Amino acid sequence: MTNIDLRLVTIITELNRTRSVSQTADNLQLSQSTVSMSLARLRKHFNDPLFVRTSSGMEPTPHAVQLIDLLSHAEALLATALEHHVVFDPATSDRTFHLCSTDIAKVTMLPRLMNRLKTLAPSVRLELHEMSCKTSELLESGELDLAVGFIPPMGAGFCQQRLFPERFVCVVRANHPRIGKRLSLDQFQNEVHLAITTSGTGHGVVEKALEDVHIRRNVGLRVSGFLGLAGIITSTDYLAMVPEQLADALAHYAAVKLLELPFPMPAYFVMQHWHERYTHDPANRWLRAVFAELFLESASIRAVAGA
Repeated sequence: MTNIDLRLVTIITELNRTRSVSQTADNLQLSQSTVSMSLARLRKHFNDPLFVRTSSGMEPTPHAVQLIDLLSHAEALLATALEHHVVFDPATSDRTFHLCSTDIAKVTMLPRLMNRLKTLAPSVRLELHEMSCKTSELLESGELDLAVGFIPPMGAGFCQQRLFPERFVCVVRANHPRIGKRLSLDQFQNEVHLAITTSGTGHGVVEKALEDVHIRRNVGLRVSGFLGLAGIITSTDYLAMVPEQLADALAHYAAVKLLELPFPMPAYFVMQHWHERYTHDPANRWLRAVFAELFLESASIRAVAGA
């Protein structure tokens, strides 16, 4: 393959059709000398005359007859490959997308996503995976399509898109005996906390941010996820620092209240992450566009509401 210009295949095919070097040259808009030299290269490569002059024109040798049959199939396959374009039609696709998301994203984002998919792509399915140290590896291999949430940067080769800004707030049970509508710094440091340390996410920034402002936290319970958080908060006097969207969801279903932090805490962005190998994949692009449409739009609405 490295020694043969694939354009020579067309010369063999055309010679077989016309049985004439001059006619082949005209049809392919080449000079006769180019066709003759190309034929000489092919003869050398195959160690066979391929075409010989007869009273009826240039006739193929038995080797050339076999070769032409093989090349006809090869040309058809090559043409199909060169004309092949991957198409993704969400309305008819039954593809299963593999999505990695934080626990918070499952609560705050996935219900809206599933409602949108029901309209746009009724046969598309999602399979959810937990965040882990292997998330980046799975994105690179294609075993995961997207990772969504508050996730540390994954390094070279990975792409990300900001969906919306988020911030931390405190949640406590609605009838907390010592905390009313406001939370003081003394209360924050004196009360007992529930700390969430989820693997593979960016929530480690909480500890770093507290260290930066020299604020201590009396942690009475550490959990590795957000499952059961509402039940723990409503049955204890614990404080918990959580993202505002999750706090809103908790307040909707349980007797908890949201409180502003009594110190500055940097905001962060919820993002979608993918590997650059799949940047132009039609299905991956479509799913990213759905996320962007849903949650960039949400960010705009929240910004206007807060203005």
